[in-house]
Amino acid sequence: MAIKKKKNKKKINLYILGSVLTVVAFIAYGIVYIQSEISKSIIQTKIADLGEMQKSITKDVVIIRKNVPIISGREGILTKFYNQGDRVPKDAVICKVQDSSSGENDIAILTRLNIQIDDIQNNNGNYSIETENRKLQNDINFLYMDIQEKIKNGDFKSIAKLKAELASLIGKKNVMEDTASYENADIQTLLNQKKELESKLASNNIYLRAAQSGVISYYYDGFEDKFSFDNIKKITVNDINSASNNIKEIDGNSVKKGNLLGYVVDNQYYYLATEIEKSDVESIRRDVKLSVIAGDITFNAYFYDFYKDANGKFVGLFKVESEDYDFLKKRKDNVKIIYSYAKGIIIPNDSIIESDGKKGVYVVDEVGVAKFSKIGDILLSDDKNTIVRFSYDDFEEPSKMQLYDEIILSPKDIKDGQKVR
Repeated sequence: MAIKKKKNKKKINLYILGSVLTVVAFIAYGIVYIQSEISKSIIQTKIADLGEMQKSITKDVVIIRKNVPIISGREGILTKFYNQGDRVPKDAVICKVQDSSSGENDIAILTRLNIQIDDIQNNNGNYSIETENRKLQNDINFLYMDIQEKIKNGDFKSIAKLKAELASLIGKKNVMEDTASYENADIQTLLNQKKELESKLASNNIYLRAAQSGVISYYYDGFEDKFSFDNIKKITVNDINSASNNIKEIDGNSVKKGNLLGYVVDNQYYYLATEIEKSDVESIRRDVKLSVIAGDITFNAYFYDFYKDANGKFVGLFKVESEDYDFLKKRKDNVKIIYSYAKGIIIPNDSIIESDGKKGVYVVDEVGVAKFSKIGDILLSDDKNTIVRFSYDDFEEPSKMQLYDEIILSPKDIKDGQKVR
């Protein structure tokens, strides 16, 4: 009887032990399952998509040009043959300066003679000094009224110019009255007078030619020598910071000997100078086309050179060959220089790992398993993302990450082949 009781007690103990082990196993399974589910729920993923990236610097720059000044060789009346921004070849006649004491009167007489000769040769008979005088008087009266109206309204900006025009018209009218005797002259007399005047005007004119090919500029700012090709390696960061856009137009047709009339500016290329950091020097590649954005204008430039200025600061020089930017009317500008650009598949940096010497990411497949996939060539990276090369040929490589793959972010504890979903 005692033996039977012992056997029953042993069975009960085994049953209890088995029950306890079953409960423990169930709890352990539950814990593992819960941990697995929690792990799955906190795994973050992102779809690999196309994107682009650029690296740039935004800087104040000064424009460095090769200017050749146009200087008047005498006092007189200026006549320009080219407008602002016009291209000129080397040795082209840019302008002339004629004797101011008699030039205007002689030109007025020559103009009248040409009209009269043309009328006689074409049998028009329409020329009349009286008619010309009446037209001139009307123009003079109109200018008088215009000047008075502007003075009345306090608009004095153009008064000096209008007075000069008025004086010119009065001079022409006086010439017409003084040469009334020519009205009945025969054709030969008129031709002789014309030849004499043309010879006189030719001897009284100075013609100024372009010393180099380029474009014409009738603007100046006083920085032409400082920001020139000859001074290019002596420019300091302080020079750049203190420069301003104090551009003034060179205007007027009455000039004195030695006056600045304009510039012939080399338009083959010019430079942008700016302060740069050592890190910029290390990042920006030479002889690679860069994009420069100034306002709503985008043009290309090349990183040409850099140097340390007298104060130990770095100055960078960018060579520009584009005429899309109006470099004649500006000395200083704030621009964005894009020195690196890439387009491809964009992926977060924290998703990239290295396995067996290959860089790649964990991709979640269609059944929720993480598998390692190598990535294409890295084109560009910043502190958050990386651009890798994309090609439609990649779809033929199953081991390579594909466009629109679901990649795992921060896969530190993920194993290849692990069930993550």
